[in-house]
Amino acid sequence: MEPSSSQHFKLRRSKRNSKRSPEDREEHELQSKKVKIDSKGKQKEVDSQGSLTHASTASFVYSNVQSPPSEYTSAEATASPVNTEYPSLVGYTYTLVVEGVKRVLRVTQVIFRSDGLIGRGTTVLEVTCIEEEVVETAQRATLAPEESWKGQDLILKISFPPSERMKESELIDTARAHAETHNAQWALQHLPRVVASVDSLDWESNDLNENTLQKRLKSQFGDAYETRSLRATVLEKLKPLSNLKSAREFAQVFYDILQIHRWLYEQPNILHCDLSMANIMFRRKGDQVYGVLNDFDLSSLLTHMDKSPTSKHRIGTKPFMATDLLDTEWDKGHLYRHDLESLFYIILIVSCHYTGATTRASSLAYAKWFDGVDKFVFALKSVSLQSFSLELPVQTYYNGFTQWLLRIRQMLNEGYKSRPGPFFWSDKDRLKAVFYDWETLDGNVTYLQMMKVMHLFDGEELVTRWDGGSKSS
Repeated sequence: MEPSSSQHFKLRRSKRNSKRSPEDREEHELQSKKVKIDSKGKQKEVDSQGSLTHASTASFVYSNVQSPPSEYTSAEATASPVNTEYPSLVGYTYTLVVEGVKRVLRVTQVIFRSDGLIGRGTTVLEVTCIEEEVVETAQRATLAPEESWKGQDLILKISFPPSERMKESELIDTARAHAETHNAQWALQHLPRVVASVDSLDWESNDLNENTLQKRLKSQFGDAYETRSLRATVLEKLKPLSNLKSAREFAQVFYDILQIHRWLYEQPNILHCDLSMANIMFRRKGDQVYGVLNDFDLSSLLTHMDKSPTSKHRIGTKPFMATDLLDTEWDKGHLYRHDLESLFYIILIVSCHYTGATTRASSLAYAKWFDGVDKFVFALKSVSLQSFSLELPVQTYYNGFTQWLLRIRQMLNEGYKSRPGPFFWSDKDRLKAVFYDWETLDGNVTYLQMMKVMHLFDGEELVTRWDGGSKSS
């Protein structure tokens, strides 16, 4: 998977109004009046599912002129509470030019806005295409009906990820292409679909000789500073967990995630590295639900795991991160089993913190996992895994998950207890440490073990999508 060719990516503030609104003033503090970027690469193919990815020439314009209220803006009331302190973006428009076609996207809902000064600064928006026209006739004369974005439910994701990390869109395209060419059509139902992606290596300038802010920071801090790219990705809209209709549907989605996550690891050799509640979505086809593993921003090809930079500021979503990864002394990187542990925490928190698909419980047993410092959360999780209590604060709606949780917790407990200690009292202990299987905690935490637990829910079989995954880890 190669990067797109000769991309041109432009972020521009409108100057139609002489007076700045409060939102304009905030935007002015966060970005310069005019920002222009170029990057080079190679054209990519349109996938068989119709995703128009990585145009040969592309541009992106942000307009802060708010559109009049319409039927598309009613979803604002359901935007994430974390965004309520920010000025609304609902009704604002973004313009992308992809493969010679200009499209205007109107924001209908703010799904997520990062509140951190350090990191990717991700903003996720639900958008609808309100205008599209061919503007570069040298590339095309008309727009075919199947290429239109109108009528599609779309997501626009804007972020500043590390420039050296493999693009999310490339990882998704790699996985989808592998499924197409290796008779794994089932996997496509469980993977997101990228509609378009526009990226730049330097969001200030394409002039290698220009002394940009990022170049000055890199010069000052060296490897401690990660150069970042301005990136806009358009994706198919997926359904969140809150739209599921029963505990059994939750179980099927979690079981699907276990399978597609393993398939990604074994087949296209991709490790996700950031399982969380927000990154598990689903599609509904008739009366069937299909779990979709979303958000590949922190994912890596296994061959690049030791080479690609991990963010200095984030290696996962704290409440769902494996205990090893919260331990400052852990030095063996992100392993496959760490994502299995994350899946356990997701099921645990859903089951204990919600009385239904959308209703939060009055008492949140694991609330401190969300806001504690790493060392504190590490200690809390370690104690929780070591518990022998058969009582879990599972809500009645999710009682069917109790056996899952008890059995997976026991797996993790046995695994962590099996680790060799820092001292060796005999040659046998020393040999055990030398040959210890850290990948599976001595065979205790594996895909097959998880399958044995999760293929049944309330005594009935769930739908198994894949008969692979025969490797022990």
